[in-house]
Amino acid sequence: MPKYTEEQLQAAREYAAQVHKDLAKHCLDKDFGFANHVTELEKRAYKEKQLQIAEDIEAGDCDSNFTVAQRMHYFLTGESVALLP
Repeated sequence: MPKYTEEQLQAAREYAAQVHKDLAKHCLDKDFGFANHVTELEKRAYKEKQLQIAEDIEAGDCDSNFTVAQRMHYFLTGESVALLP
C-alpha cells in the first residue's frame, strides 16, 4: 500500500464521513423514508448517531472499518474495491 501524508488521509476521512453528515442533514426531511411508527425522538437520535459516526471517522477511529476503508481507498486512488470477486 502506498504511503499517504496525514493531510491526504484526513481528506479521505472527511470524504468517508460526508455520507453520514448528509444522512444527518436530511433525516428530518418529510420524504427521508422513515416508517410511520418512527417517532421524532428516534429520528433525532438517528441524526445524532450519524453525526457521532462522522466525527469518529474524521478522528481516525474507524480507519479499519471495511466501509470506511473502502471509501477512503476510492478517494485516494479512484479505484472501487469490490467486496466479492
